Amino acid sequence: MSSLEKKPVTSDQPLPGKLIDKLGSWSVKAQHYPVFSQTWFRYRALGFTAPLGVLALIMLVISVIVANEKIQSPEAERPFLMFLVLYLGIALNLLGGRWLATQVKKRQWQKKNEMLGIATGLILGIALSLVIVESADRLVDKKMKKTSPETKEKLHELSKSNEVKMGIIITDEQEHDVNIANIMLWIVLLSWWGGVLDFRTYLKQSRELEEASTQEKLDQYKNERNQAQMRLSVLASQVEPHFLFNTLSGVRAAMLSDPARGVAIIDHLVDYLRSTIPQMRSDGNLMLTSVGNQFDSVRAYLGVIHMRIPRLSFNVECPTELLDCAVPPLMLISLVENAVKHGIEPKKGAVQITVRARKINTPDQANTEQLCLSVEDNGVGFGHSNSGSGIGLSNIRERLKHLYAGDASLELSMREEGGIEARILLPISRYDKYSSEPNNTI
Repeated sequence: MSSLEKKPVTSDQPLPGKLIDKLGSWSVKAQHYPVFSQTWFRYRALGFTAPLGVLALIMLVISVIVANEKIQSPEAERPFLMFLVLYLGIALNLLGGRWLATQVKKRQWQKKNEMLGIATGLILGIALSLVIVESADRLVDKKMKKTSPETKEKLHELSKSNEVKMGIIITDEQEHDVNIANIMLWIVLLSWWGGVLDFRTYLKQSRELEEASTQEKLDQYKNERNQAQMRLSVLASQVEPHFLFNTLSGVRAAMLSDPARGVAIIDHLVDYLRSTIPQMRSDGNLMLTSVGNQFDSVRAYLGVIHMRIPRLSFNVECPTELLDCAVPPLMLISLVENAVKHGIEPKKGAVQITVRARKINTPDQANTEQLCLSVEDNGVGFGHSNSGSGIGLSNIRERLKHLYAGDASLELSMREEGGIEARILLPISRYDKYSSEPNNTI
């Protein structure tokens, strides 16, 4: 069959959505809007116009027929007023409670208060319509001649005699039961017509909207996380050329004047690449790595820098129990590179960098510790540009926010002896190479 040939439309095939919107009734169009919203109520009210019009026509016809009956008791009540009151009660039942619920919805109260307000509005509309409908019955009963107790007694004695072969006598108790049954029937009908099913739909729709909102936030979080991963991948591609070009230039210069120094630079470079290449190959999908891995990278990196800048001395300190803690990759090395580029290189004379890992107490929580990764230098401090290269300090803060939801931070402070101290504060968690999420198991 040619791809241009149209498939036959079967009788069970659903109609297109646009066609449903065009041909659907007002009630169908109302379903496209939140229950008890103003547009929903407008369409629902328009949907009730046809039934109310038919009901008015039926009541008018019945009233005319009854009023034109030839056999009429002088005390008989004309049905026009009773049907008018009954019609108003039904109209109020269909529209009144829903209109009150719409007014509550429009005020955008808190979820629990809104739910109670809508339920109260519907109940009030049903109660008012029930009172009006009952008043229509009493309007007729008030004009009817009541049977006296003496007459009822005679009828009761007559029913026991053989003169009465067939008949129905309704006692006061039976009449009371009939009235109660009539009221119960009206309560069921008016509750059904008055919006009970709409309220059930409102509750279901509210749950669905909350789930959809939660899913939207989850999708947004995943999207932001993917963006963070992309930035990490960009960092990997941007840091390496800057570092490698300078290092290779240093190796080339050393090979001409001091081959042993050139070999030492290459050895440090190999150690650095061995620890960082797995992170580069992850394409940004590696969200966490170990402290030990990062300190190996820092130690190799500073070894290369020391061979290029002999006046630099460095110290890398990490307790053994913290080596397997989890940290975001390339974040610490970015701070070290930032310290070298903006603090160490512009300063003349001897310079020093100290990189430490330690536990510190959380200021606002008792008996709670955090992992602190610090990079200290005695460079030019804030007197020179202190913005990080590549990912930058602002992107580090953003990555920490996405990974730890506000439980981690980056702090910069001026040291008394000169230079800057940059500190990354993280929740203490153990690194799991099979998981990309923080695991608080320490």
